[in-house]
Amino acid sequence: MVRSSAGVLGRMWQGMAQRESARLRDAFVERAVPAPSARAALGQALAVLVILVYAALSAVGLWWALVALGLWGEAHVFVRLLCALGGVGLLGFAWVARPRFPAPWGVEVTAEQAPQLHALVAQVAGALDVRAPVRIVLTPEVNAFMARTGWRGTPTLGLGLGLWFGMRPQERVAVIAHELAHLRSGDPTRSGVVAAALNVLDHAVSVLTPDAWMEYQAEHLQAVSNLMSRLMALVPLGVYSLMLNLVGAQQQAAEFRADLLAARVAGSQATAHALDRMYLADLLDSALHKQWQRPEAPHVFAELRRMWDAASPERWAKAREEGQARNVRLDASHPPTADRLQVIGAWPREAQIGLSDKSSGWLDVELGPFIPVLERAAIDDYRVRMGG
Repeated sequence: MVRSSAGVLGRMWQGMAQRESARLRDAFVERAVPAPSARAALGQALAVLVILVYAALSAVGLWWALVALGLWGEAHVFVRLLCALGGVGLLGFAWVARPRFPAPWGVEVTAEQAPQLHALVAQVAGALDVRAPVRIVLTPEVNAFMARTGWRGTPTLGLGLGLWFGMRPQERVAVIAHELAHLRSGDPTRSGVVAAALNVLDHAVSVLTPDAWMEYQAEHLQAVSNLMSRLMALVPLGVYSLMLNLVGAQQQAAEFRADLLAARVAGSQATAHALDRMYLADLLDSALHKQWQRPEAPHVFAELRRMWDAASPERWAKAREEGQARNVRLDASHPPTADRLQVIGAWPREAQIGLSDKSSGWLDVELGPFIPVLERAAIDDYRVRMGG
């Protein structure tokens, strides 16, 4: 009976997610800039509450510490001892759980090392009317990202060489444009109070969850303490999940907006093709295995490009079907790829910025010196994951 009830609730929740996803997609198909949902406002309010609770705990911890030190009123020695223990605990928790936005991992490529790449990124930023990223970093992944680091939100563009070398020239413009578009797409999880609240909750869960060593060493009292910590961690974990579900539509709407802005700069066709190629992003592992065991291509990223180009229409069709079959999630950062392609197709645009094969080739030459170290990092990571 319990299993049946859970199944019913699960199907109800999944049905709601699918309806919300379809509503959001249709809104962008009918109107490129739909109004935000009321649920997003609840997510913002919850984020403010999280920050206020965090500030209150920090203030109480500081107050108790002052009482313990005799700097705030008169108190019995036993009360001061309790305040010392509580103050240290709360202030320690506040320090570890503080919101922070470290720089993402990647090998930085400067304007001196890759002047044409930086010039292209600046050109795309100008077309989007956004600030060009302060840093550009390279990773070996089939991915690209736009991150804001530090309290000032310094923009950093990340380009995965697996994605870069797998894309055709105009698709590369689309990738850059999509990521830079996030600087104005309104994703609440990338900056502002929602991002800060999620950051606090994430660190709070980490602080309260016992690690493997604590579990291994646990005896009777320690086991009870670990259990209590795990139960306490459920509170920030639940709030974290709730907040993502509340702002999920707004977060996915930001992806639709970034797609449409990218299409305005790179053209709808190139933007759709770049997105479609991500269906076979998992071929990177196959390329890593091939390059590790029987290398034939100049590097693993060229091998991935070869695999993408050699994939049969049936393989692409199967990958698309599998992608469309995945369950929609309200807390997912991206809407279904099929929905994104439908929205892009509903608003056809010609490219504002073009990238020729020759210019694209020069960009590859600039990035050439970074390939060996990133290829080695990718292969080493793959070997660890494969147990070898």
